[in-house]
Formats: sequence, C-alpha cells, structure tokens
Amino acid sequence: MSAKIALQLNAVLGMASTAAAGGTMWLVLTRPAEVAFAVANREYGAIAVAVASQLAGWLHALLRFL
Repeated sequence: MSAKIALQLNAVLGMASTAAAGGTMWLVLTRPAEVAFAVANREYGAIAVAVASQLAGWLHALLRFL
C-alpha cells in the first residue's frame, strides 16, 4: 500500500468518525432521556440506528441544498 492511499484512507476514517461523534452528541443534546435509557439498558443498536438516521437526514438536507 502506498503512502498516498494510506493517507486517503486515514482521512476518510477520520471524517467518518467525526460525523459519528457529531451525530451522537446531537442525540445526547436533543434527546437525552432516550439516550440515557438506551445506554442504561445496553441497547446500543437503538443508538446506532438513531445516529445513522440523523446522519442520513443531514446528508439529505445537504444534497437538497446543493
């Protein structure tokens, strides 16, 4: 693997993790009771679905704007 490919992969992973962290924090700030309930019951799948839904909504809004 060349250095250029490794740097591009690192950039893509960094952007993906930043987007996931932003979506998670958005959920914590907008729906704290639901997030706390899901974490307390160890239902991490529900949080993952909510984050994915939020990211899809952001992407849809961005593409509609363009």
